[in-house]
Amino acid sequence: MTLKKKKTIATIIILLITLWVWKDYKKIDIYFVNQNKITYDSKNLNNSILKKIDKIYNNVIENFLVTYNHNHKNYWLSEKDIIRDQLPNFKNLKTKNITTTSINNNLKNFSDWPRSHGNSFSNRFSNLKKINNFNASELEVAWMFEIENEIGDIQANPIIINGIIYTPIAGGFIIAINGKTGKLLWKSERFSPSVAKRGLVFWEGTKKDDPRIIFSNRERLISLNVKNGKPIENFGKKGKVRTGLNVTTPIIYKNNIVIVSWDRAVEVYDLLTGKIKWKLKYKKNNNKRIGGTKFNNAGANSWGGISADINRGILYFTTGNPHFYFDGTRRPGRNKNSNSVIAVDLENKKELWSFQETAHDIWNLDLPAPPILTSIKKDNREIDVVVTPTKRSNTLILDRMSGDPIFDFRYKKAPASKLRGEKTSFYQADIKIPEPFGENVFEFNHLWSYDTKKLEDLRKKYKNYNYGFFEPYELNKKTLQYNFNGGAEWMGASIDHDKNIMYVTSNNILWETWIDEIENKDSLVPKYSSNFKRALDDNGFPVVEPPWGTISALNLNTGKIIWQVPFGEYEILKEKGIPKTGTENFGGVTATSGNIAIATGTLDKKMYVYDSTDGKILYSKKLPYIGSAPPSTYLFENEQYIVLHASGGASLKKGYPDLVETGNVIIAFKLKNKLN
Repeated sequence: MTLKKKKTIATIIILLITLWVWKDYKKIDIYFVNQNKITYDSKNLNNSILKKIDKIYNNVIENFLVTYNHNHKNYWLSEKDIIRDQLPNFKNLKTKNITTTSINNNLKNFSDWPRSHGNSFSNRFSNLKKINNFNASELEVAWMFEIENEIGDIQANPIIINGIIYTPIAGGFIIAINGKTGKLLWKSERFSPSVAKRGLVFWEGTKKDDPRIIFSNRERLISLNVKNGKPIENFGKKGKVRTGLNVTTPIIYKNNIVIVSWDRAVEVYDLLTGKIKWKLKYKKNNNKRIGGTKFNNAGANSWGGISADINRGILYFTTGNPHFYFDGTRRPGRNKNSNSVIAVDLENKKELWSFQETAHDIWNLDLPAPPILTSIKKDNREIDVVVTPTKRSNTLILDRMSGDPIFDFRYKKAPASKLRGEKTSFYQADIKIPEPFGENVFEFNHLWSYDTKKLEDLRKKYKNYNYGFFEPYELNKKTLQYNFNGGAEWMGASIDHDKNIMYVTSNNILWETWIDEIENKDSLVPKYSSNFKRALDDNGFPVVEPPWGTISALNLNTGKIIWQVPFGEYEILKEKGIPKTGTENFGGVTATSGNIAIATGTLDKKMYVYDSTDGKILYSKKLPYIGSAPPSTYLFENEQYIVLHASGGASLKKGYPDLVETGNVIIAFKLKNKLN
């Protein structure tokens, strides 16, 4: 054999060895907390492949996924507790230099409500102040519009343009109502029951093109003429364009309609024709085949809502937890872009940044609310930020351009799962500032009952349940956790951009959660079911110390809660002399420059108006049904109105069937006279 042939063979062998080592390296999913490389002693790792890897970041090792060996044994890496215990308990995350400059000064005073979330910033705040903390006690019902023979959950607040209200109603219709009289002006054709589930957006039109309202209807984007409610004929096919599944309120950017679909993509359509212009996948299906089994690492649908910095051409949206609920075995790793706030450059069609609150979520801790754009003052600077309240009762305040957190926080060591196939994250974010607006980790002393005898029974019942900081699930044992349906939910928050204060309604309810193993033909890949129910006592009350529902005011400049009060009450407990407890709620809050915060959605069926400076109740009114969406407010003929939907709410009906009636009423309020 010639020397040349020997060199060629040697080169091929070296190349094959390199490829084999690199292949194994790529099978290791490592979570990079930040960019400081260090060397970690991996001698305690009991798998030969993993021992080849000694470079990791900040001592953080997460979700090592190992291929099975040829005899089908040791399919999953056996994680030794000592490895997790050797890691430091906390890691501080420092923010980078913040360089953005405020542009919030271009927000205009408005008498209308052009988008269900208020505007493209999604701040659900109005500069109107004819109704204020001095005269709010003089409110009265201006009119009621009842939708007959149609029952359904309405989660979108109305939009109002020039005194005309446009809103979805039960049965799959869009209607227009006179904002002064409550008289029906027109009713659209019937769409699907989930039409405009989270809201509408208004476009003012041009000299050639009539104004229109635009909304999502599952896999359709629909454009209606505001004059008559008829579909725009030259928009797609008779006013309808097929899209990816979408439930959020669209954004209008220049001559485009922007949505974020459940196809895990940003989709951009021509405003006039409906023709798709471009699509950007923010999370591709990353399917791994291990032993012939396909692992889907995708998920992370966007259902919480979207916002846009129109001046900069940046879209912001939140994502949910990855598929499959409590079962993380089929989606190994931290599941990038799930449970995240994501920014996309609409001009350059690329992702700018992504910030994840919960890694490898198996607890259903999605980010359910739309991100809100505002500016805050910190360190003698005004900083443009994106603010997101979360199910964990956290408030994520991130630099709008970089995605860096404005306040430092820590990663805390989390318990390891004992389930076959499950690899939970070594670390989870433990955010202390901004102050959480609700409980996020259950402790046994949180159990409560107004009846001391029942309290002892509760202690016996829950004695052997699991609970704690990101406590993993295990078979044949239930887990107690907050935040399955709250802190904050899809209603999100309202931000006063003048005072830099966020107002948010939240739930403080304990849930029983558990898993069962599902029979699986491929025994190497376990599957688990997701099971959950509210932890209520025999009388239907939550089993933790109240308040069970709250409304909070958070100073965004300092991260401190200014005030927090119970939101809603139970009459039966009130009669027993028990202080106001608050109730589970799904409505929302809207704040104004009149120093008021209007909120609805509690089990007591009331609309509340609070003094936004101190949380004092200024006005309350019992509604025919529970308020099911945040209020909107508008000015018409020099009078300010508050309008809201009351339909009962599907989320509450499931948990409290004896307390929740369903119907459909739109109610408007105004002051008793014009001398305000």
